Amino acid sequence: MAVSRKKRFYNRVRRTCKLHDIEIRYDGSPKMYRGVELLKDGQVMFADRALERKPLDINWEKLHEQLADYGYKGGVK
Repeated sequence: MAVSRKKRFYNRVRRTCKLHDIEIRYDGSPKMYRGVELLKDGQVMFADRALERKPLDINWEKLHEQLADYGYKGGVK
């Protein structure tokens, strides 16, 4: 995925989460994230986790589509 496309969907997910009070939680240290979770009221709604020992390449487009499928829309500038 191109960097500009990845950044576009990251911003959409971040804005949507901010609008609907959804927390974005990262597992691991920067540049070595093992997973990312979207939490609402302490419950994991969506997650993306690494299966191997390599750092996770977060698929923000997939997370954005999952949020939209569940009716969490908005936050797009």
